[in-house]
Order: sequence, then structure tokens, then C-alpha cells
Amino acid sequence: MMGKKKLNPYLLMILPAFVVFFVFHTFPVIQGVFYSFTNYRGYGDWDFVGFRNYINVFQDARAMDAYIFTFKFAILSTVLVNIISLVIALGLNAKIKFSKTLRGVYFMPNILSVLIVGFIFNYIFAVFLPSIAQNLGITTLATNILGSPDLAWVGIVIVAVWQAAAFNVILYLAGLATIDQGLYEASNLDGANKWQEFWKITFPL
Repeated sequence: MMGKKKLNPYLLMILPAFVVFFVFHTFPVIQGVFYSFTNYRGYGDWDFVGFRNYINVFQDARAMDAYIFTFKFAILSTVLVNIISLVIALGLNAKIKFSKTLRGVYFMPNILSVLIVGFIFNYIFAVFLPSIAQNLGITTLATNILGSPDLAWVGIVIVAVWQAAAFNVILYLAGLATIDQGLYEASNLDGANKWQEFWKITFPL
């Protein structure tokens, strides 16, 4: 007579995480999508309104401006993060002193909490930069840019790029480590310069 079949140990290990993820992530998402088709205000009774909420959003100029800004922010920050991360990774990948120490320094922004980063850059934009700008006679930066409707987005991009570049540097360093150094030696024998090595070997690989 066969004994009872034991539960897969892997299933037992992932089941708690699956339940927690579903309760605190998946279910609220499904609930939010459901309520988006109603006039629910977070309390009291509600009725189905169909796509009225979505139509109102696309007819609201403020909402469209927010979407356009988010789109621009995503493109600009993504381009800057990848360019800066690649340049830093290429520098750290070179044979320089204290390269391992510098890798840890460049990765620090990724481990800092958003709250700490917010306090640091709030001080930089509100106190540090204005004081330097006043001494140098730069009127544009003499005031807190976070309080300016025209320049606040610049501070947001700077903070986002500064923190996101840290993790991307590690990714680029991992990618650079997989490139065979023999390719660079062969390119040197063929007379290729550093720019040609980057476009023909480093960037494609």
C-alpha cells in the first residue's frame, strides 16, 4: 500500500511568499481596477459608471500634462542613467588604483533609503547650492530650484539619475567582465584606437 504523497518542499517554501504577494499586491491591483469603473470615493455606497472615469481623465488638461511630463521624465532619466553608468563603469573597469573601493562608493546611492536621499538633496538644493550661487553671482541658482515651477523637474531628474545610476554601474561592470580581453589585444595589433574599440567591441558585446 502506497503511503501518502508528500508535498513538494519547493511548493511549501514559495507558498507563504505567494500568499503575501497576492494579498498585498495582486488583490489591491485587481480591486483598484474594479473600483475604477465605479464612482466609489473610498467610503459609502457606489455605482458602476463604466468608462466615465477614464474619459474624464483624458479630457482633463492637467492629467494629460502630467502624463506628458512623466513620459519626458522617463526618456530623459533613462538616457542619462545609461550614459553616466556606462562612462563610470568604463572608468572603474580600467586598471586604476582603488577601483574596488570606488565600486563600493558608487553603489552606495542604491542602498540609501528614499527618505535619506530626499533629506540630503533637499539640503543641497535649499541651502548648499544657493549659498554657492550667491557667492559666485549666479542668480538662477540663488534660490531653491525645488520651489520653482520651471526648475523643480531638474532637481527630480538629478536625484533619480544619481540614485539609479548606482545599480546600473554594477550591471555594466558585470557585462564588461564577460568580454574577452583577447579581442582588445587583437584590436591593438590591428591599430584600432580606443573609440573604435568601444564601438566595435565594447558596446556591441
